[in-house]
Amino acid sequence: MRLIKTIALVAGMYLISLMAEVIMVTASPEYEGGVSVLVILGLLALIAPKVGYRWFDCLFAAIPFYGIYFIFRLAYRVALLPDRDWSERIG
Repeated sequence: MRLIKTIALVAGMYLISLMAEVIMVTASPEYEGGVSVLVILGLLALIAPKVGYRWFDCLFAAIPFYGIYFIFRLAYRVALLPDRDWSERIG
């Protein structure tokens, strides 16, 4: 069940960013793209402190191959927040 929640969270983030991209394209004819990355990083910045990371650790998602792994790691931890199984960050 945790895996299904994880995939649903990641798919939801990408769906929200896709909707933001479509809104920007329809609003401005000379829009060249890029708001979807900002939306994903913003969503990750909001959930990162809830799962043991700092808010600026969301920038790890911008690293080419590690970014996908990092997004899934955050989503995996968010999937069962009340029953967390990771250690607290000290300091």
